[in-house]
Amino acid sequence: MKLPPLTRRLPALFLVLMGAQLALAPAASAGGGGLLGTGLFAPPPARPTPGATGAPAPLTMLDVERKLDALHYDVGPIDGVVDAQTVSAITAFQKVNGFERTGGLTDPVTNLIMSTQASPPPMVANGEPDRVEVSLARQVLFLYGGGSLTKILAVSTGTPATPTPTGTYRFYRFDAGWHTSRLGRLYNAEYFVGGYAVHGSTSVPAQPASHGCVRISMYSAEWFPAHITNGMQMVVVAS
Repeated sequence: MKLPPLTRRLPALFLVLMGAQLALAPAASAGGGGLLGTGLFAPPPARPTPGATGAPAPLTMLDVERKLDALHYDVGPIDGVVDAQTVSAITAFQKVNGFERTGGLTDPVTNLIMSTQASPPPMVANGEPDRVEVSLARQVLFLYGGGSLTKILAVSTGTPATPTPTGTYRFYRFDAGWHTSRLGRLYNAEYFVGGYAVHGSTSVPAQPASHGCVRISMYSAEWFPAHITNGMQMVVVAS
């Protein structure tokens, strides 16, 4: 039986194609691609892996909380949730670094948080290893233990009409829980002179608002007394 002309030519066409493929192979090999380099047998492109492009991962609130905690600001639970204590820690950072005291994260605030490496300097020279420092101008409290800064808190001190006394004092009494004095309602009060104390309050605005005491957040007031002993140094400075 005679085959159709096209059918008779198929083996020859196949040999021609194979010859062309073999002719391409050396050139592809020279380029380091082998047969795959011709593109005729190229595999599908690999799916990129996360981070393969070199782009940094987006910053999260959890990252910011971890960095503030490393810088000794009291953020509360490190959970990525913006709660009242997180806002208090951001406010304290703003106070220390001269930003507007909003408790919010702007790009300049966030960038400085993430780039800061060193702790702020002490407010007083030659302070005792275990001490508390309070700045009336910045409205912040520094807690030192063993000569190292351990916590930075946002505070609210006395108004111009009812100022917090400046000077160097000693803590002398602790009243656990809620108590009412002529200076207001105090929670876990640590007294340092007269009726003035560092104490927890449900209201700790960014500016001076107390009757002379040093208000700290309710969250911070839970752990703060465990780091204070009678006779421990307390320094209040105007600057």
